[in-house]
Order: sequence, then structure tokens, then C-alpha cells
Amino acid sequence: MLQSSSTVKSQHCICYVDEDLFTLSFSAASKIIDESCAIDAIFFATSTPVFKERYHASFMADLLGLKQGIFAMDIISTARAGTDALLLADKLVNAGQYKNILLIAANVDFAAIGDENQSSGHAAMAMVISTEKGLAEISSSESFSSSFAEEFYYKGQKTVYDLRFSRSAGFKANIENAWIKTAPQNGKFGGIIINSPYARMILGIMKKSGFDTDKQLLKDNVKSMVGNTAACHALLLLISAIENCNGSVLLFDYMNGTNVISLKIKSKPDIPKLANLEFINIESYHDYLKLRKQGDFTDINYRHQEMFSSEMMMEREKGRLLYLMADECTKCHSVFLIKIARCNHCHGKEFFEKKLQRKGTVYTLTSELYFPSSFPPINMIVIDIDGGGRLTLQQTDDLYSTEENKIKIGDRVELVYRKMIENDSKPNYFWKCIKI
Repeated sequence: MLQSSSTVKSQHCICYVDEDLFTLSFSAASKIIDESCAIDAIFFATSTPVFKERYHASFMADLLGLKQGIFAMDIISTARAGTDALLLADKLVNAGQYKNILLIAANVDFAAIGDENQSSGHAAMAMVISTEKGLAEISSSESFSSSFAEEFYYKGQKTVYDLRFSRSAGFKANIENAWIKTAPQNGKFGGIIINSPYARMILGIMKKSGFDTDKQLLKDNVKSMVGNTAACHALLLLISAIENCNGSVLLFDYMNGTNVISLKIKSKPDIPKLANLEFINIESYHDYLKLRKQGDFTDINYRHQEMFSSEMMMEREKGRLLYLMADECTKCHSVFLIKIARCNHCHGKEFFEKKLQRKGTVYTLTSELYFPSSFPPINMIVIDIDGGGRLTLQQTDDLYSTEENKIKIGDRVELVYRKMIENDSKPNYFWKCIKI
């Protein structure tokens, strides 16, 4: 994860050059589901969609290898999309319509050049809303709509109302209504989250209701660490609360209305906490411009490099290129990713299909200076996959070469899903590798 700081108090995380909304989402979702997890619906929430006229949820379901025909829904547009999806998933699970809904929320949005102190962060998160036991149980979920928008985009132009008017006519009126109708009836809470820049305006009514705002109101430690992650920000705050609080948590997510979700924490996740994330600091503004594909990429003399790719070819070879399905010789157990008619070792003609693992050991490597890259050279790694098979892949996450990330023969590596070409005109995702 890369971290950029424009001032001491303003820092945010941004994607590497071969990452985008989908690679971040795939990385998050693939960590929490496996073949034993019977996902029967998938929701994708974002305010920075990649495609138009193509479902992000369906695209992600395919990347993750979920069953065909699954219920897939995009919830796209506003910063409240993440909790919109959570609220809807909760209602559908409680109604018995679905048993395991995978919810993915992600945002990748760069601030305007020269205005990076807006601290818009890049992130993705994934969770499963299920009828089974989990880390937390949703006690209630409600939504209170509002027609008043403090800011919005119309025909590409941003409209912003006077903030003093927005706080009183928009936020205060709506969230006070939501508070009066939900909070006092839900008992005591170990933590209260108000996802809004105007959170302090409701402290008075909270105190009148008997709440200790000094102890119960949770600080936004995600924004100070990662930046404002828009559609997934409230959900990241909820995850942080599950990690650090006990008892019940109450979330207010405001944007043109308020989503109110209360949950009871059952157990602590056995995974690294948000607060323990590791960052790589970007050393120069020029490197930052390269990462956001500005500077050299938008220079009048820059020549775009495109790799030939075909949607039909990718669809035909999806089993091997995406799902990493290979053929193993029934006689000598040699493994081949490329389809062959005869084993290269024993000349056998019978094979059975197996799924390659995503970890392996470096067999050999070389550096490629001609492949178009923001940070040359590209290191090409030949990997002996655990359990059989051999792949040649690019190394990634190597912005600055150090002893920690430098790959050598015999090192252990892990496969990660990334983009082949940084500045492309069509999707061209494939596997790369990082040192572990």
C-alpha cells in the first residue's frame, strides 16, 4: 500500500500503477471466501465506477469464480453506497431470500492536481452477510432519506451549497430525526460512529439522550491513516469498531440522508488490524504523478503502448488465465498450464484437471528494460508453483528496490491479480507476483 503526504496532517493511500478498483476488490474478497463458502448473491458498491453499461458485481463474481447465474447487483453513485448495500443485504438475508451475500465496497479517486490535501484514499473491503454465525450480528438497519444535497455533480460540474446552510438544512435536520427514532431505543453502545464531517453538530442531542460522547463517540482513525475512502469508508469504520470495541456499535452514515445500523460484536477477527497496515512512502511528487498516470502519460510526446488483447480469447482461455486451471499427467504427474496433447516428459496422453496454487518458489529471473513501465526495469520471474506447474510472471509492488522486496532465486513468492499494461484502453488483467 502506497502512502502520499501533502502536509503533515493530510495523507492518503493510493494504488500502485497496475492496480485499480477491481484488483483491490479481488484482493479483499479472495481473502474471505473459498470453495466451501456458498455465496448466493454479490453486491458491489462504489462511487467511482470503472465501466458503463457493464455490471461490476457480475465482473467480480466471474473473477472470484462464483457460480454462474448468481444474483449480482451494483449500488453505485454516492458515498453512502457501501451502507446502502449492507442495509439491503441485511433485509434480504432476514427475509430468507439469500443465505450468504458477498458485499464488496471500493473506491479509487484521485484529487485534482495541486489539491491533494483533500485526502481521498483508495481502498476496498469485503464482508459476507450470512444466516450463519459471524463476528457480529446486525441488530437493526434503517434508512432516513433526504432530498437536500450539500454537494453533487451535474453534467460534470460540481455544485456546492454554502456549508453553513448545508449543515443546518441538510445534516442536522436529517440526522437528528434519525437519532430520535433509533438511538434511544437501542440501549447502551460500546461505540458510536458518525460518518460525516459535521459529526460535532449532533453532540448536544446525544448528551441530552444520556450518552457519554467522550467515551462512546469513536474517532475516525481510518481517514487519518488511509484517507477518505468514500463508498467504503463507513464500512471500514465499522470494521475498525469490531476490532477495537466490545458490546454493541451504532453507525450513522450520512449523505443525502442517513443509514443507521446497529450491531452486536460477537468475536474478534483473527486477522491483522487496520491499524497495523504497512505503508510505502512515496519519495517525490514526480513519482506520485507517475502512479496516478499523469506527467509523462499526458505529455504530448508520450506514445501509448497497447498490448493486443481479445475479449473472446480471454473468455475462451478463462479457465487457465483467470482460474489457473492446469492439466496434470496421470502417469508422471507433470503439470502444464498450456493445453497439450502429449506429456513433454513421459509422452503420456491422459491428463486430469487441477487448480494451481498461488504460492511458489523462484526458479530463475531476469530484468526487462523494453516493456513499457513507469518504473523500469520490469523483473520477470520464473516460478515453480507449490504442488506442480511453472509460470513466468512480472514482479509487482516494487516501486523502490530494497533488500526486503528484491527477489532472488529460491525466494518464496505469492501470485496477485493485477493489470498487465498500466495505461490501457481495455481490461487486461493477469497474475503477477510479490515476495513473501
